[in-house]
Amino acid sequence: MNKGTFTYSLLQYRHSQVLGEVLNIGLIAYFPVVNELKFIFPEKLIRLRFAYPNVPVKTIKSYFRYFEQRISELNNAPDIFYDYDLKESFQSFIKNEFLPADSSALQFAESKNSVLYTPDVNHICNQLYNLYFSVFEHQENAIHKIDEKVLLKQYKKFIEIHAGADSTFHPADQTKLKYDYIIEPHKDAKLKFEVAWQSKTDLHLVKPVSFDLVKPESIMKKAYLYSGQFLDLQDYALSHKYVFDVILAKPASKKLTRSYDNAIRVLEKIERVNLVDYIDLDSYSKQTTELALV
Repeated sequence: MNKGTFTYSLLQYRHSQVLGEVLNIGLIAYFPVVNELKFIFPEKLIRLRFAYPNVPVKTIKSYFRYFEQRISELNNAPDIFYDYDLKESFQSFIKNEFLPADSSALQFAESKNSVLYTPDVNHICNQLYNLYFSVFEHQENAIHKIDEKVLLKQYKKFIEIHAGADSTFHPADQTKLKYDYIIEPHKDAKLKFEVAWQSKTDLHLVKPVSFDLVKPESIMKKAYLYSGQFLDLQDYALSHKYVFDVILAKPASKKLTRSYDNAIRVLEKIERVNLVDYIDLDSYSKQTTELALV
């Protein structure tokens, strides 16, 4: 059954009028069923900055605050809505109450009418957010992704810190700590470990492995891949007194916690494998320097 309609207009950043480049960065919606306006926008504008490094983010966020304040004022005095035909003239309403139509970069697009498929306005707002702005969250996650390069960089940084700020330490000069250490478990089968350090009893071969992925099946596939490699190296590791120290990064999404826990269970069953969580990287790096740089 048709439950009515609602009207909304997208707020767009138009970087180039000539090229027609446009990014949606917010929207204002009016819901007649509750006689209320809603302003929906992404909290972070990393996708916008990624596309246009010189974009005036602070100015845009000041507009966001103004729109929120103005909507609050209008919702507290809803009689003003009767001065407009918001279904047919929403554009005029936006122009008069929020932002005039001109040649500036920030503009509202032509309004759209949509079916009010549920009386739950908040649910519709969530759907509109997912439709237009969830990509901002994906961009944020991609930029802050902890991959193997990040793990290795942080580990080396901690090693240098614990070796001493004024130290002349360099891995190439050490007999117990090496970077890019090569082993050859089988003929014509060489493997490189990013860091190798010698304790009193074993040579620790360090391998960063990030599970900061987006799909459960990707996490398990990676876990089985590395577990197979370490299982294949068991006899070789025992005879050469090797220990595989695996530095781990967990997935950013809490929805993948169970998959990550399953991946850990796969890896921790293997002998000669020592798992190091990213949050313990500082203390592990300290252990590296205390045992290897003596």
